[in-house]
Amino acid sequence: MTLSDAQWNPRDQVVGILDLVNINTPDGDFGFMIGTDGAFTDINGKTWVGSAMLQVGRLQSAIDGVSPSGSLDMAFFQDPDQGELIAEIKELGLDYLNGREATFYWQPLASVEELYAPVLPPQLWLTRIMRRVTYAMTGPLDRRMSLGVESWAESRRSARRITLSTEGHGILIGEANPSLEFMPTSNFQEQRLFG
Repeated sequence: MTLSDAQWNPRDQVVGILDLVNINTPDGDFGFMIGTDGAFTDINGKTWVGSAMLQVGRLQSAIDGVSPSGSLDMAFFQDPDQGELIAEIKELGLDYLNGREATFYWQPLASVEELYAPVLPPQLWLTRIMRRVTYAMTGPLDRRMSLGVESWAESRRSARRITLSTEGHGILIGEANPSLEFMPTSNFQEQRLFG
C-alpha cells in the first residue's frame, strides 16, 4: 500500500496514526509499533508489538546528492536476572541485518474502535536498507541499541556526474544543445553589475 492508495486520503479525519516498522530478518519479518506500548493486529492479520522504548530518529529523502541515514533506537535497563540482550544480538552478527529492509508504515485510525478492528491496511511510508547496529552501555544496567538505516538512494552520492555543457546535455537528452556554448564557465566579472 502507498500514500496514494485510493482507500485512504491523508487529509481524511483521523483520531490517530500508529507508526509501524517492519524489520526483515533471516528468521522472518517482525513488526513493531514505535513509541507505544501494546500490540496491534492489522487488517491482514499481522501483529505489531509496541514498546515506548522504541524511538525513530529523523528520516529524510536523499537531496543534493546526500544519502541521509536514520536510526531505530531502543533504550532500556537490563534485567540482571535475564540474559544480556546486547550479547545475544552481537552473537547474530552484522550480516543478520545488513542489506535487509526496514519498512515504515502509517496505520490511520478513523475511530478508537479501529484499534481493535481496523478498516484500512497499513499505508507504506518508506523503505530503508539496514546497515549497522551500534550499542552503548552506561553503568551496570543502562543500555542503548541503535539500528542504522541508509536512504533508498544510497548509491546516489557515487553517481556519475554529467557536466552541464553542450556535450553533457547531449548525453542527457540524446541531442546537443547549442545554446549552452554561451553559458558562463567562471564567475569572473570585469565590472560588478550590482553593488
